[in-house]
Amino acid sequence: MYQILSELSLLLRMYFCYLTIDNIPILKNELWNYILLEVISLYTILRIITYFEVGKLYEKGDNSEFGVIAYFIIYLINLGVMYGVLLLLTKIGVLPI
Repeated sequence: MYQILSELSLLLRMYFCYLTIDNIPILKNELWNYILLEVISLYTILRIITYFEVGKLYEKGDNSEFGVIAYFIIYLINLGVMYGVLLLLTKIGVLPI
């Protein structure tokens, strides 16, 4: 069950990242696209933050299915916050510099 939930979570997270971060207006600029997705890698930052947040919720190995579901939910929350911040910074003219 863990493997199925893990794969489903990965596919859904990739799809939601495509719908949000990949479609931010700032990424239409090739330089910012390269910086935010290759140099800084927003996806890696998002994964690291979510990993540590989930680590605060439960001890690894306790209930792996709960871990997958918690990671998915917290990832979506973090993705929404990151998307909102980037969209807001783009709308008010802070990004792209």
